[in-house]
Amino acid sequence: MPGVWRVFRNPYGRALYEFLAARGVTATWMCEYVRSLDGTGPGDGDEDGDSGADRESDRPFTVETAAPARVAPLDAPVEQLVDGESVVAAFEGETPLGYLFLSVGATHDIAPLERSMSFEGAYVRRVFVAPAHRQRGVASALLVAACRDARDRGASRATALVAFDNRPSRGLFEKHGGVVEPVGELPVNRYNRPYEGAAPPPDPHGSIDI
Repeated sequence: MPGVWRVFRNPYGRALYEFLAARGVTATWMCEYVRSLDGTGPGDGDEDGDSGADRESDRPFTVETAAPARVAPLDAPVEQLVDGESVVAAFEGETPLGYLFLSVGATHDIAPLERSMSFEGAYVRRVFVAPAHRQRGVASALLVAACRDARDRGASRATALVAFDNRPSRGLFEKHGGVVEPVGELPVNRYNRPYEGAAPPPDPHGSIDI
C-alpha cells in the first residue's frame, strides 16, 4: 500500500488537507535528518554515492545550480524560494529531470509546524524527480551535489525534514549519511482533535518526492 503522504501530493489532496486544517483537524509527524558535511560521508569522494561504477562522468545527465525558470516544466514551487535559497537541478540536455531547494543559514516558515525555524548549516527541501526518470540515481546525485555546494559555502552539516511515512525520502537521506536527531524524530506532534490509530496522518508539506 503506498504511503498516505502520496495522497496529498496533488492539488486535490492538498485541497482536502487545507479543508480539514481550516476545521482544526491537523497532525504533523516528521523526522529531522542531519548529515555531517565533513567530507567523509557517502558521495563525498569521486562517486555519486550510488555505486563505484556510477561516477559523475558516466551519468547521462548533469547536475548544477540552475535558474528557477529552468525547472518550470516540472511545476517546481519556485515562488516559495527564500532569499539566498538556490535550485539544484538535474538535466538531460535541456530537459529538467528533477530538483531540490538548498539554503545555508536561512530561516524558513515551516507551515505544518506553524513556526519559523533556522537551521545550523544547510537546509535541503523540496526534493523532486519526474516519475519517468526515477530509479536512475537522480535523487542521489541531487543530494550529493547539494551537500558539496553547501560545504563549499561553509556549512558543516545539512538538515532535512521528512514526513514519517515517506519511506523513499527517508531511505534517500539515510543512504547518504543522514541520521535522525535524538530530539528530532517528532519535532511537533500536534492534534487539534483526537486521532485514534497507530500513527497520525502525515503532513503533505513535509513529504518529499524522489
